[in-house]
Amino acid sequence: MQAEFLLARQQQAEAVAIYQKMAFETLTPSILERALTVSIDAQDDKNALNIAKHWVENEPQDTPAQFYLAHLALKTHDYPLAAQILDKILSADADVALDQVLAGIYPENEQDRQQLLNALIHLDMHDNPSLLVLMAGLQAQNGQLDEALKRINRALKKRPDVTAFMTLKANILIAQNKNAELMQWLDKQTKLQSTNKSLKLFEVRYLLKQNQQQKALKKLDGMIRQWPDDTEILLLAGLVSIDEQQYTKAEQYLLKLLQQETYMDQAYYYLAINAQRQNRTDLASAYYKRVEGTLYQSAQKKLALMLAEQQALPQAISHLTQERVNHPDEASFLYQLQVQLLKDNNQPEAARALLDEAIKNLPDDPELIYARVLLLKPNEQALLDQELERLLGIEPNSPTYLNAYAYTLATQNRRLNDARQLAERANALAPDQPAILDTLGLVAFLQKDYDNAASALQKALSFGDNLNIALRLVRVYQAKGEMTAYQTLKAKLQAQYPDNLQVKSL
Repeated sequence: MQAEFLLARQQQAEAVAIYQKMAFETLTPSILERALTVSIDAQDDKNALNIAKHWVENEPQDTPAQFYLAHLALKTHDYPLAAQILDKILSADADVALDQVLAGIYPENEQDRQQLLNALIHLDMHDNPSLLVLMAGLQAQNGQLDEALKRINRALKKRPDVTAFMTLKANILIAQNKNAELMQWLDKQTKLQSTNKSLKLFEVRYLLKQNQQQKALKKLDGMIRQWPDDTEILLLAGLVSIDEQQYTKAEQYLLKLLQQETYMDQAYYYLAINAQRQNRTDLASAYYKRVEGTLYQSAQKKLALMLAEQQALPQAISHLTQERVNHPDEASFLYQLQVQLLKDNNQPEAARALLDEAIKNLPDDPELIYARVLLLKPNEQALLDQELERLLGIEPNSPTYLNAYAYTLATQNRRLNDARQLAERANALAPDQPAILDTLGLVAFLQKDYDNAASALQKALSFGDNLNIALRLVRVYQAKGEMTAYQTLKAKLQAQYPDNLQVKSL
């Protein structure tokens, strides 16, 4: 068939056009359904809706046609039509499962949710569980919690063992701050449905959010007896045990998790943390070294910091050097981690030398270049400019690198027009970032553009207290002659930072 051939060749638009033409020339259910599915896959909901209407108009008793039409009417926000078709469906079978009809049609804003509720309200008489749950969810999101709870309770009377229904009720009770009632209800339901793992996990996570770790761990212990090889339960039980300082129990659960290949890295990672919490450094080190995958970088960082804290910096450096051999794909990260260790241990010259070596090996790595920029001295202006230009050549739209270049120029009080352009570009790419706004404010201040300087620095401070930004702003007020604002901010800083020398000098 030509349309299927076109689909196989990724020519979706042409295939959809053929199917849509065929749909209006036939009443063959298989062709109509295929025309609908390819239109929906192509996100052509308008034409899909017209096909569904055509199908229902010609075959008004066809159930799949009604389901498609109801779904598409909901998806395109034609709520009166959706209600009309749902009424027909429910009149034939009040308990029909509507999951496919209702999938993916949840309105995102309050007004649309209320419109859908208004359209569905007269269908309440059918007492259909799926519809009741949809309406309860809409009402809950719109803050109509009491009505939502009534509807979900009606749905649960008809289908008391559906986990999604129960968790919706639980979330409504949470929103109503009925924590005691919820705990009692969850405890009862998990006993009635003793094999419902999902509901039991919901209860455990709720207890953890309520800071009832001991009770949650007791529940997890019971679940492991029931599902001894369940990886999700073992991992959660291991983590809670670590937090509760029940290290032997945590080790037991995490060692069992090692038997599952897909969880090995997580098991090693948390076994390492468990050992580190007990100051078993050698064991923690052995476990961290076995972590691969997405947790590799975090494990290496924790291992390096742990060794450095144990006054074993040479050992940490030696390990990271060997890791670069074993994991050449992680070389940039490992170089940066080693540089950070050296900086933290007051060895800036060694850090600089290592970065020089790293950039020779990875000349186009922007993170390494940026790390070296941060170590360059103010008198290395030529190299600073060269490296910052090089960074922007690699990533011209990086707000971080644009801001770094602008800030460097501003702190050296040179090329201020260039600095302003760079900072403005950074701000356009990443608005509302305090560090970028601070740079903008500094550059504007140096250009004696005090109005824009004050505006940028005020906005930067609105995201949270920052002494350096506040000091800059107080000097802007002074330069502008806004003495009331100057005295107010000065007094605030003196109260917050009474021992700071810069504040004292104001």
